[in-house]
Amino acid sequence: MSDSRYFGDQLNIRINIEQDADYETLELVDHWSWEHGSVSITRRVIHAGLLPAIVESWYPHSNHSYGLILEDDVELSPLFYGWLKMNLLRYRYRIRHPKVSYLFIHRLHRNRYGQDQNRSAQMFGISLYQPKVIETRQEGRAFFNPRTVFASNDITEYTTPYLSQIPCSWGAIYFPEHWREFHTYLNVRLSETLFGIDAVVVPDARSNRWPKSWKKYFIELAYLRGYVMVYPNYDNFVSLSTNHLEIGSHVKDTSQESYVQKREMFRVPLMSLEGTTRLVDLPHGTLPTFDELPVLDLFGRLSSLEDLILLGKTRRLEMIPACEHTSENHTRPDFGVLLCVPLTE
Repeated sequence: MSDSRYFGDQLNIRINIEQDADYETLELVDHWSWEHGSVSITRRVIHAGLLPAIVESWYPHSNHSYGLILEDDVELSPLFYGWLKMNLLRYRYRIRHPKVSYLFIHRLHRNRYGQDQNRSAQMFGISLYQPKVIETRQEGRAFFNPRTVFASNDITEYTTPYLSQIPCSWGAIYFPEHWREFHTYLNVRLSETLFGIDAVVVPDARSNRWPKSWKKYFIELAYLRGYVMVYPNYDNFVSLSTNHLEIGSHVKDTSQESYVQKREMFRVPLMSLEGTTRLVDLPHGTLPTFDELPVLDLFGRLSSLEDLILLGKTRRLEMIPACEHTSENHTRPDFGVLLCVPLTE
């Protein structure tokens, strides 16, 4: 991260350390320097596991605060921040060719985000990682290439970024409104206020078998709300982050051959400063408008925002018929309101 390009911006970092972190990790954190913002450190006194470590790592303080969630085995491209900033300006602040400072854009457009006609309010974040595998299908992991999907559906701009309902856990930023809503959803979901913890929210999804995963619950939220995340789509899966699949909560110490095979399924090449793949390798050299981005569902199939929103609403009413009267006239009602849950102040 220290060698990445930040264009003069300040980024504050929070490091979350598990209770059983080893001496080398503590020494590394204690001597680590960061010149681009403030650093805060949190260490658990009781082992918590991955779900609370991720979910409790960020509490947005404004609607212009963004959380870059990184696990400890993720490596970043030196151009990762360029990709994030480019997408934020395009889809959150509606700047097609940004040539002025971010602070100016922030002030100029802060009152425009969230208007009813802003369909990009359905976007919950920006992925740095370009997946080669779909993990959510009931039958198990399957190799995946969005360009194959585009070609079979007559989408000629095969280099276009795309929208997907699948949240990325291997390098991504999340938007403040959606992350707060995720906290609300988890409060309702884990307290079993509406249905049991074993209830199947997303039909036919393999993520239903991930009981300790925060991603399982964000998938549920994205499905029920019709939310999407933007993904890169560069040649040869070149990405702005990759995962080294170190042994841990989700990667078990199995045979060396099995581990190597799994690692190669998920590791992707990083975009470098000297490489042939560049950030501007996009349709017509720029990010498409939000409405031009192809939309994929949780299983990697071509869909549309309208279909995803309708599918989520239908499932909500199947699970909680009493909420049929809930008004959805405003753009993004609180999830507790949407599910008829009286939330405490």
